[in-house]
Amino acid sequence: MSVSKNNQLLSADKKLNDLSNIKEFISSANSRLDAITSITHNSHAIAADAVTAMICENQDSLNSKISLNTTNKMSVCLRDGEIILRIVAYLLISNDESVLEKSCLKDLKNTYLALGVPLRNARRVFELMRDATISDLNSTVNNIRGNKGFLPKLISETEFQFERIINLLN
Repeated sequence: MSVSKNNQLLSADKKLNDLSNIKEFISSANSRLDAITSITHNSHAIAADAVTAMICENQDSLNSKISLNTTNKMSVCLRDGEIILRIVAYLLISNDESVLEKSCLKDLKNTYLALGVPLRNARRVFELMRDATISDLNSTVNNIRGNKGFLPKLISETEFQFERIINLLN
């Protein structure tokens, strides 16, 4: 069976194949969105755990002149961590790089320098956040049924966005 449209012949088999591809695409896209939503829902915990882990790793930083023990510095680091995770999640959906440039990278380093937050500590927090985010993506996707072929690309994109942030703080 075939249908003529604009001088092109489309077979019924091809239509069914196209529908199957569309169904697979939608399923994969929904799973990808579920994984990205997980990042957003867990952003507070990921940021808080990363800041806490960095402080535990760097006990000396608590006793120095440029310590991270003030409430103001801690709240800024937690706030920035959550904001950056939400921006990364948005980038994984939209691929709109300008958001990261305008909203995040422009003044991030200057903010930490002005607060007296050691840049090596800020870099470490973002490294820990990257690792936790990738772990969250893996566990979320492992709980999803169906095609998981999008996961390597999603992890690669996540790593790329965090590397941009980490490199900025060098």
